[in-house]
Amino acid sequence: MRDQPATATAAANAVAEWGYSRPVVMALDAAWNLAFVLVSAGALTSTARERPSVPIRAWIVGYALQCLLHVRFTWVEYRRRGRGGAEWVAAQRRLETLTTMLSVVWWLLGSYWILVGGQTLVQDAPHLYWLTVVFLAFDLFFVVFCILLGCFIGIALCCCLPCAITILYAMAGREGATEADINSLPRFKYRQDKRRGAFGADKQHAAVKMTDSNGDSMDDLVLPPEDSECCICLIQYEDGVALHSLQCGHHFHSGCIIKWLRINATCPLCKFNILKGDEHV
Repeated sequence: MRDQPATATAAANAVAEWGYSRPVVMALDAAWNLAFVLVSAGALTSTARERPSVPIRAWIVGYALQCLLHVRFTWVEYRRRGRGGAEWVAAQRRLETLTTMLSVVWWLLGSYWILVGGQTLVQDAPHLYWLTVVFLAFDLFFVVFCILLGCFIGIALCCCLPCAITILYAMAGREGATEADINSLPRFKYRQDKRRGAFGADKQHAAVKMTDSNGDSMDDLVLPPEDSECCICLIQYEDGVALHSLQCGHHFHSGCIIKWLRINATCPLCKFNILKGDEHV
């Protein structure tokens, strides 16, 4: 624990505090360890006639005691979490470190006895042998699983977090326009200019003041055929259709651009932001 960086230690402590502060996590942890104790007790009782050549029976007893101690320590920590002082927390940390070191030493000792016993142990005490192998394999699998899970989470954070931040940043810069902002945009009725070259080389738009049957004043926007397509729906304008023009000079079907601006207040062509003026996203 002391050799770990401060950030890693803080993260580990935070995860441990979060886990052991949940009754469900505590119940599952206690049930899991008590199941090992019951299995050990049952195996020791049913194998009283087995005579292993190495003290593997004592190893199983020690393993069961470690499980009981783990349940006891975590339960006490759960009951006193948030109520113990700094000294009590420090003592708990030292106790957890000590029990972890003892567990590692005990696992190595059990592996050594399994290797030393070899085939003789399989013949003299098969049940105790395989129970010890299962316990050792489970501990090894759990450690490997935790390491792989930590690596996977670290890689996922390194790869996905920058992308997520970029997406969130981009979405934050793409707020939609309000109805008032949309209503303030100039609105026209399209009229096609059938005289080629009428706009000259610069193809300026021509706007003529018109009044519809309802008395609403609306400019009649005259455009050349090559500039008479909505880039959102890719459909050619028809005479009399309503258009909206943005401050950047680009024009679109009113229905298309209104739906677009409600989600993203930028021009689909040049990314001009109608809310921020000259700023672009």
